[in-house]
Amino acid sequence: MNVRRNPESSNPREVGRAAKSNAGFLAYQSIDVMYLFSILRVNARLISAAAIGCAVAMFIYLLFVPPTYTAYSQIILDTREESVSPVEEVVSDLNLNSSVLAGEVVTMRSNVLIGQVVDELGLLEHPRYDPRQQRSEGLFGQAKRLLRGDDPPHVVAARLPEETLRSWIISAVRDNLSVTQIGVSYVIGVRFQSTDPVLAADITNAIANQYINSQLDSKMDATLRANSWLSDRLAELSVQLEAADAAVVDFKAEMIEIADGNEESISQLLAELNTKLVGSSTERADAEVRLSQVKALQDLGGLRAVSDVVTSPLLETLTQQRTELTTNQAQLASTLGRRHPDMVRINAQIANIDRSIDTELRRRVEEMRGDVIVTTNRENALRSQIAVVSERADSLAKASVRLGQLERAANANRLVYENFLSRFKETSAQADFQLPEARIIGQAEVPSVPSGPRKTLHMIAAFVFGLSAATAFVFLRNLARSPVNTADELEALTQRRNLALLPYVRHFGSKYRWLRQELSGVEKSQFMENVRTIRTSLFGLGKSRQPKVIMITSSVPTEGKSSLCCALARAISTSKTSVLLLDADLRHPDVRKALDLPSDGPCLVEYLNGNAKIKDLPIRSDLAGVDVISPSSESASAADLLSSNLFAGLLSRVSARYDVIIVNAPPVLYLSDAILLTKHADTTLVAVRSGKTPAKVVLSSIARLEENGQPVFGTVMTMVRRQDAAARDLGSYSYKYNY
Repeated sequence: MNVRRNPESSNPREVGRAAKSNAGFLAYQSIDVMYLFSILRVNARLISAAAIGCAVAMFIYLLFVPPTYTAYSQIILDTREESVSPVEEVVSDLNLNSSVLAGEVVTMRSNVLIGQVVDELGLLEHPRYDPRQQRSEGLFGQAKRLLRGDDPPHVVAARLPEETLRSWIISAVRDNLSVTQIGVSYVIGVRFQSTDPVLAADITNAIANQYINSQLDSKMDATLRANSWLSDRLAELSVQLEAADAAVVDFKAEMIEIADGNEESISQLLAELNTKLVGSSTERADAEVRLSQVKALQDLGGLRAVSDVVTSPLLETLTQQRTELTTNQAQLASTLGRRHPDMVRINAQIANIDRSIDTELRRRVEEMRGDVIVTTNRENALRSQIAVVSERADSLAKASVRLGQLERAANANRLVYENFLSRFKETSAQADFQLPEARIIGQAEVPSVPSGPRKTLHMIAAFVFGLSAATAFVFLRNLARSPVNTADELEALTQRRNLALLPYVRHFGSKYRWLRQELSGVEKSQFMENVRTIRTSLFGLGKSRQPKVIMITSSVPTEGKSSLCCALARAISTSKTSVLLLDADLRHPDVRKALDLPSDGPCLVEYLNGNAKIKDLPIRSDLAGVDVISPSSESASAADLLSSNLFAGLLSRVSARYDVIIVNAPPVLYLSDAILLTKHADTTLVAVRSGKTPAKVVLSSIARLEENGQPVFGTVMTMVRRQDAAARDLGSYSYKYNY
């Protein structure tokens, strides 16, 4: 059986690697604007439905939303100063700038100020804010509550403490309150939205008035707090001043008793102690150096390593004894065994000497540590004596300085006391006179026209949102699939020729009715013309070796391979060539249904099970003009049947009778059936569905086929719809490889 190699192929492994190397070709392709438009055209109904659905949903939602009214008030921060008295105020006037204005805006939205408004207007008992008085919760809220099994909101609110309800109302008021600076001026606009226009105006005016009152209250509170603090501070300063004066008197009495000795004798004593300290420090440093050397050697080589630094008569004697025993041990080891009594005895003596050496070394190291401790203690004692003597000298030197400090401290306390007393009198005079730093320039009127919701704007926004979301979904879905969209992409991906583009034929009713109409040849069609292009590529003039067994497969089901097999068999049969169409897809046979052949009589599965003869298998299809061997039912043991000797014998017999055998093979991925058929085929074609089959799936299928020694001659892009990106090549593609 001849195996036809693809002239563009080489070693199958090299072909597989070449195909895999193009796995990322889609990521580097330039943006195809027409392809993007084709995606939008294919999904136009989905995008339109999403946009219209969002707009309709928004319209229905707006029907249930009550109208809201907005009340508006204006407050100006007054920068003019009214000078009634030259006394400095406790709370200074606002130094207006952008940061101060932002702070005042935040103040007007604070929960403290809004809480005062809630208490002033009695909103805790107002039916629009008190959840205990609210019975309507809306259709969606009621459905949600019923699904969760919760109690009605007014029942739940009745169990809550009043403070919690107050906090909830404050949050509700704050959510509907808007406070902004108007342009670059010192004017602040206050807006409040409510379904009740009167309540909206009342709350807006109450917030403005409460803001003015809060300024006065804050100034008054600050002044009263300052007076209280100044009064307390004056009492403390009075006590401090009396204590400072008493300290000066007492210190003058103490100076008479401090002068015990003179400065000359104390200086001479300090010089002697410093000389002794220098000698003691030197002894301590020497001892520490010796000890650190011993520790370093011990850390590096163990206790025996310090034997070269630490010496004693006992160590010298033990070392000499060990040397003699070691010499004797070496002499006996040459004639006696390791367990000989003399060897055991001498080893024990050496061990005893080693323990004695270790004990002596530890004792010497501990003596060195003791020397460090003794010298350190002696040095510390000298330092203590020097400190005591130095303290006496400092006391004598600082006594006069201390006296001056006490006198200056007393004078400073007296000055502070006098300043605080003056400030206390000034703030007491300000307590009854405070001016606000803002005033209302626009009272809120009761609105007569609702301000929201803005139905047209909301519906436009919902429409745009639905349009954008659906468009993004469509593109993301297409990106996630990463399908092969055009013939050029398919050829760049597989490094194989795409023999034809087969258009999608719209049909109604029976699944294969359209195919039977195409095969009947009543009228010329682009579908069959492009199938003839495949025939020309396979059996064109000038080809010395033409394939006999042509296997047609696909990566996954529903890619149109069965229809391609029937159409190609019909196209080849018109050239007066005997053709056999062998349906080897035993799991999902479709050829018999496609050609409208009878389902009774012997079939391929019965033959492979040993229950039929080869001569009874072929069924003549007048529609396609070919003989057909096909199973009449599905088989669960397809792989075993296709790998049997009966199937190989069948191909051998029919190869001698027919000029061309077209094998409809199962999909390559997930099943081994198609792999079993590769050894019987001369050439292989792979059907790829336009805009549906992922690029990775196509690559995996071709690589799997060629790993088993069957090169792929080419591909056929099937089911090309008018809106697909590949559709623009349908008109001219049939001439591309027509040679």
